[in-house]
Amino acid sequence: MAATPEYQQLIFQTKKKARKESKENKAFFRKLKKKKPAGLTSSLRKFNDEAFAHINCMNCANCCRTSLAVFEKPDVKRIAKHFQMTEKEFIKKYLRPHPDYDYLIKTLPCPFLSEDNLCTIYEIRPTGCATYPPAKLRLTDEQLDVLHDNVGICPAVSEMVDKIKEKFAS
Repeated sequence: MAATPEYQQLIFQTKKKARKESKENKAFFRKLKKKKPAGLTSSLRKFNDEAFAHINCMNCANCCRTSLAVFEKPDVKRIAKHFQMTEKEFIKKYLRPHPDYDYLIKTLPCPFLSEDNLCTIYEIRPTGCATYPPAKLRLTDEQLDVLHDNVGICPAVSEMVDKIKEKFAS
């Protein structure tokens, strides 16, 4: 199942808004990384909870359709074992090497996304998926980059970024 019609519209609006605000967002995130304002991490955690209180990933799953999941070596080992495959077989079937990460999923949508928008390996999913979006983690420049890169993909991230821009605009 694709995103519900309501979420298809929300995804469309999110993507459109991100394109329109691309330069503004880039400058804002550059400033965040440079200044690291006090309260940023706690604010993002709060805004994350608020966004996901009304945004349901199972009605959306846009990240699983449009973003290549990151697999680190421990993820590969764990998930290959689950499928009773060697790590080499799992990598060959599902992944490709990447210079900044260990591996990325080869195909979109993610082959582990089921028709009902559920992850078929949810209990053992890659760490990158389990921590997406990284707004609940202690923020690093890399995590801020992930948030920036996903403003046009995830309606919840878009909402969080709007609130962060409002709170830390100066």
